[in-house]
Amino acid sequence: MWRLPKALLPIYATTLVETLGYTLMIPLLPEIVKRYGASDVMTGSLLSIPALCSMIAAPVWGKLSDRLGRKNIILVAQFLTLAGYLLQAMAPSLLWIFISRIISGSGGGALGAVQSYIADVTKEDQRDMAYSLYGAVFGAAFIVGPAASGFLIHRSLAVPFLAAAAIEAVTIIITIALLPSHMQRTSSTSITASLKAANVRGVRLVLVRHFLAIFAIVCFLANLALYLHHVLDSPTSQVGSLLSAAGVVGGAALIFVVTPLAKRFGDRRVAQLGLFVSFLAYGMLIFVKDLSFFVLLLMAWAVGSSMVEPTLTALLSVRAKASERGAIMGVSDSINSVAMILAPAAGSAIVGANARFLGVLPACTVLAAFLLGRYPRSAARAEEAERVRRRAG
Repeated sequence: MWRLPKALLPIYATTLVETLGYTLMIPLLPEIVKRYGASDVMTGSLLSIPALCSMIAAPVWGKLSDRLGRKNIILVAQFLTLAGYLLQAMAPSLLWIFISRIISGSGGGALGAVQSYIADVTKEDQRDMAYSLYGAVFGAAFIVGPAASGFLIHRSLAVPFLAAAAIEAVTIIITIALLPSHMQRTSSTSITASLKAANVRGVRLVLVRHFLAIFAIVCFLANLALYLHHVLDSPTSQVGSLLSAAGVVGGAALIFVVTPLAKRFGDRRVAQLGLFVSFLAYGMLIFVKDLSFFVLLLMAWAVGSSMVEPTLTALLSVRAKASERGAIMGVSDSINSVAMILAPAAGSAIVGANARFLGVLPACTVLAAFLLGRYPRSAARAEEAERVRRRAG
């Protein structure tokens, strides 16, 4: 029976909190526009900047973690994130909000070290499940963050970030207490070696599909509040309620639908189904005229998205060689950062032109991911063979 090592608790907590720093901003964008008179494109860039800083900082944190220890670097990054949250809560102007996002985004660059730690603290028979849970936590933050900030903004714009700072402080304590400092791989992986490991055909295909899926999710979520404001004239508080409902539906689907289906039919097929459901939800956004129809599409999107993120992460853990898994997960994190940089700006540009067309670009990207998922057959057969082996074992 698979048991969760204690060291994974701070790893997952760090992943959740670092990603929350990105997603907390999503329902707050209309309020920022109103308070500071910023354009839709400028407010969308508030979501892109942390991802850009994370992408730049990730290689630096990775190298330092090899030299100074992963725990030390993770703690430094957590304190940076904490400082960013506190500064964001007290920011007197839009400029200081940008500066705080740069600081917290730089701390988020340590997620590559966090992913590598999973390989350090798990045994071979635990690793696939550990990485799958990592993907689930990463995906959950895209629901929990917007839902939480949508409720907390009732008091003030600062409250969501004060809450995030408090959670980060608890996470730092958990990291100090539970994350072992002695468990670390002694060999370092060069960027060239990481790219070579990720360029295997089956792995490369999953990475591309993962990028497209994350791009679609971020493009939609990052601009959801603006979409609802322009199309249905919905208040910011309503965004939190809607995303809370989506979070409940997505979480239930992950437990009661995704997990059983993945065991029976395999991760690839479940990911394909999720991409197809997501395509329908995104594509139908153009026809939204009332809140009830939007809620129906949002629930469908929640189910579809819950099928995609954990299953694609699990596919990476299956298709990668054991010796290359950490490197490939690091490449995946960098690729996802690129998606999180590009998607908000692309979506906000669409909203600025015509908010009703927000779902067109995400629909196209998930459709591309779905079509790519049909090939190559050899990778699909390899995954099926691995799934059968794990069930037999």
